[in-house]
Amino acid sequence: MRIATTVAMASVLGLVVLGQLALSQQPEEPAAKAPAAEAAAEPAPPPAKADAEAPKEPAPAAEPKAEPPGAEDLFTQGRDALFRGEYDEAIKLLEKAVAADGTKTGYRLHLARAYRYAGQPNKAAEQLETILKAAPDHVEAGQDLAEVYSRAEKWEDVVRVLKPLLKYRHDYPTYHMLAEAQYHLDQYEDARENYEEAVKLNPKSATDHYQLGNIYLSDNRFALAAESYRTALGLGLDSPVLRYKLGSAYFNLRNYFGPISLRTVPSGVPGELSGQWYLIEPVPGRKDVFRCASENSAVYQIARALADGIEDRPDIHVLRATIYLNAQRYQQAAEMFAEIGPTVPEEDKALFTYYHAQAAFGTGEYDRYLELLKQAIELDPDAYQATLVDAFQRVADQYNQSGDLKKYIEYLAKAVGESPQTASLHLKLGYAYEEARDFDRAMAQWRMVLDLEPDHPERLKLLNLIEKYRTGVALTVPATDEPVTEEPAGEPPAANQPEAGPGEPEQ
Repeated sequence: MRIATTVAMASVLGLVVLGQLALSQQPEEPAAKAPAAEAAAEPAPPPAKADAEAPKEPAPAAEPKAEPPGAEDLFTQGRDALFRGEYDEAIKLLEKAVAADGTKTGYRLHLARAYRYAGQPNKAAEQLETILKAAPDHVEAGQDLAEVYSRAEKWEDVVRVLKPLLKYRHDYPTYHMLAEAQYHLDQYEDARENYEEAVKLNPKSATDHYQLGNIYLSDNRFALAAESYRTALGLGLDSPVLRYKLGSAYFNLRNYFGPISLRTVPSGVPGELSGQWYLIEPVPGRKDVFRCASENSAVYQIARALADGIEDRPDIHVLRATIYLNAQRYQQAAEMFAEIGPTVPEEDKALFTYYHAQAAFGTGEYDRYLELLKQAIELDPDAYQATLVDAFQRVADQYNQSGDLKKYIEYLAKAVGESPQTASLHLKLGYAYEEARDFDRAMAQWRMVLDLEPDHPERLKLLNLIEKYRTGVALTVPATDEPVTEEPAGEPPAANQPEAGPGEPEQ
């Protein structure tokens, strides 16, 4: 019985071993599907323990974390925002790009432009200055910086930034902005050179031609100024001030009226414009026909400036009247000066009165001329006192030409009174007294000439004249009863020749 039990137990154990070997060669299955023999051989574990040891379901994979955008991506996004006009967004993105990589000048350049467009020029300037420190040849950054400073009228900074850039690039924007800054700094010679280069590179810039004309005008280069102003007009830049300056250039070139043409202008009025013509005066005896000046003349351009609405100042009207004066249209000039007179400011009265005096001289009003000239002298003696001597001589010469010897002597004597040390005046006055047969006064004047200039070129002549009139030697043919005749040589004297009777020709 014990043996049987032992054999039975051995059989059971053998089955268990065989079962375990079989399980080890098969895939593992969940405990719920374990063979019945194994379940019978081992007690089932407690439920909690079985749960703990059971394999778990795999957890779902975690989403990969998004990496922050790099500097280049930030720059690209910021640049796109800039060109969409989203300046605040562009600034935000581009600032991050610069913070991520501050070595890229392109990042700073676009950030500076975003600042500029957003109305933050100082921040833009900071970025652009940083670029130029790192890359002095960065022309785009320099030009952008110059524009910032130009808008702020920081002309010295514009020159400081742009001058070095000429080593790297000769282009229109650099020359233009540099010339403009130098013009405002009164550096006219440098400005002229750079404007000249600018118009070579961009001959269609009307403003550059205009500014160049201003420089030429201030430098008294009137022909070049007129050419620059005409070019600016041809390119479409037109203003009353430009017309006035062109008229001033023509005036100084003595192109007062230019070639005068005859034009028929129905109901025309002298002093007005008719298209491209200025009506100077009507032609006597011809209805509606006027003498006219073209637009290439000082008088046309000044009249055009007034017609186009330039500030109505007395100096412009004075210039117009002076054009008539210098063109020797004295009567019209005198009328204009008389009309303008009450409007002229006190500081300009002296020059105005001097011009008015010249017009009076041209009309033959010599007393009025001297009266006005003396008024000018009272207003500004330093400028006009010296003109009085010449004025007396001019009036004297006019009377001499008209044959009024008495007036000629009177005004020469006034000239001598104003300038008693001038030998030439004493000489002229001496000859005038001689012509008037006032020999004592003539000799006195000649002696003064020799006292003032002992080596005068006419010394011997004057000494002889003084001697002649001092001794009373007359160079006249003495009267005789018989006329003195000279017979031809080799012929006998005529005999019994009757004298010529009254009204008969001499034989």
